[in-house]
Amino acid sequence: MSKSTYFFLFIIFLGFFLRVFWINQSPPSLYGDELTIALDSNSILHTGRDQLGNFFPLTFQMGAGRPAGYVYGSIPFVAIFGTTAMGVRGLSILSGIGIIILLFLICRQFSPKVGLAAAFIAALSPWNISLSRGGFEAHFALFLAILGTYLFIKARDIPLLYIFSALNFGLTLHTYPTYKVSLLFFLPILLWYTRVKAPLAGRKYFLSGVIIFLTLGLIALSQTFIGGSEKRFADINIFSKDDLKEKIEQKINLERTINNLPLVVSQFFHNKPTEYTKVFIENYLQNFSIDFLILHGDRNPRHNMATIGETFLAEGILAIIGFLYLWQKHKRIFILVVLWLILAPIPTALVDFPHALRSSFMLPPLIILSSFGLTKILEYKNKLFLVSLGIIFAVQFIFFVQKLYFLAPNEYSSFWSYPAKAATEYALESKAKYSYIILADNIDSIQFAYPVYAKVSPSEVLAQNNKLSELNGFRFRRFDNVYIGSISKTETQKFLDRLEGSYVYLGPPDLSNYLKSYQLLIGTDDTHILSKTQK
Repeated sequence: MSKSTYFFLFIIFLGFFLRVFWINQSPPSLYGDELTIALDSNSILHTGRDQLGNFFPLTFQMGAGRPAGYVYGSIPFVAIFGTTAMGVRGLSILSGIGIIILLFLICRQFSPKVGLAAAFIAALSPWNISLSRGGFEAHFALFLAILGTYLFIKARDIPLLYIFSALNFGLTLHTYPTYKVSLLFFLPILLWYTRVKAPLAGRKYFLSGVIIFLTLGLIALSQTFIGGSEKRFADINIFSKDDLKEKIEQKINLERTINNLPLVVSQFFHNKPTEYTKVFIENYLQNFSIDFLILHGDRNPRHNMATIGETFLAEGILAIIGFLYLWQKHKRIFILVVLWLILAPIPTALVDFPHALRSSFMLPPLIILSSFGLTKILEYKNKLFLVSLGIIFAVQFIFFVQKLYFLAPNEYSSFWSYPAKAATEYALESKAKYSYIILADNIDSIQFAYPVYAKVSPSEVLAQNNKLSELNGFRFRRFDNVYIGSISKTETQKFLDRLEGSYVYLGPPDLSNYLKSYQLLIGTDDTHILSKTQK
């Protein structure tokens, strides 16, 4: 094998190691979406129904209208590893490795060196690593979109690949909602770049691909109205936010009132379309800010556990060099990559400020630009510049690694529903000692965490989701002597006093004023769970 082959294999090994190392401890537990994915995948695997009893659904209601892609894609991993971190995150880990390989294959068409540079940057990318280590639908969707792109480019030589490209783009629509907007803008650019002029046999495959994509697209669209797949987007987009709506209305009314122009003229300047356009543009431009890309990322410790920029400073410098090089030497590639980068944040801007999941379609063009930049500076062999850039990267990478693996699991454990895991473990230890184990469902995600960590059978989960059990006038999900449900704060002590037998009660610390006695169980980030026992 050649040196470049050995180097590529080393990159894949390094990328895999960075994504699986300490995967059970960092993140320290499964958060709400991962828990519902685990339950739905496991239920589909064993019963053919989701945890609410729907037969092979295309939209999962327990995930607030989650598309089906990640749930079904996780079934092989859940079958092998069970409802564990690897079971839920295995698909995302492999997506991260797949993205490294696909960017290598795409960029290798420009130059073998650019391909290796793209693979190397993708393997070490903090954005790619962070998303690989959580069960994120957006990461699997990104992999499918890049795979569809690569196959579409290769279909110029092998027309049969149009069918497989269309299939991947179609599945992308069924994996993460923002791609319903992203692909609408991206595919015309891809068509322009590839200059589809296939012979008659190739046109048949191309038209077949169009039919497949449109069919899957129409099914995805139908889920918007039938399955409620856009429920989450409908609740969080800029046009549905009540506080933003009220703020804009107050601003418009004030400006129209104090404006000296006639109302009919003032309305032209001060109106909702103008204000919402400003909000959209502000949201959009934040995706290209230094704060998001280099300094702090989206500031969500779940998507970005190291809470650093989505890219390293060295990547940003390389991307600028690559941008300038492509502008001068390869205008067609330049237009494709830059338009890809410009259009990628549009769905994010319709919702809020930059978001590591919704904005992740920006990652491939940024890596492509950086890979061209790295190739160019290696050719120029400016030792001072290379050493300086290497030091900048090494320092930032070391800080990233120490925070990702050793600090964040303790500092941000509550973002990963760790209290629910701690409560479940305590409940399982206490099960045989007490008549009742009562878990308050306002412990974040406890109703999903208990059946996952306790490995409750899918049929039992389904039965309890469809018909709750009753105890002392309150309704609970019941698993043996473990009861998960809601009790009003003022009624909690009375409820416990009426129990005939010994009990353990686990709830949030804000109930302390309503109980006669209690103790605190402390999580890794000082997240407290209130515990009350009675023999």
